Amino acid sequence: MLAEFLMFIQLLGMAVLAAILPTIVVLFVIYFGYQYRYELLDILQAILRIICWVIIYLVDGKDKADDIKVRKL
Repeated sequence: MLAEFLMFIQLLGMAVLAAILPTIVVLFVIYFGYQYRYELLDILQAILRIICWVIIYLVDGKDKADDIKVRKL
């Protein structure tokens, strides 16, 4: 009887953790995304700039890719 009760408590604890931990992770992602949105946008813009440079490099060559001027938003 005691073993079944302890197993139930353990199962209840695991269910609570399974419900709470993803919620905490999502809240942290939302918080950091809001707090550091400009830094994240700069990182995204740099990644897109690199992708564009690689595409131009593959199509037109290195000289064309190096001559591309990028406007700041």
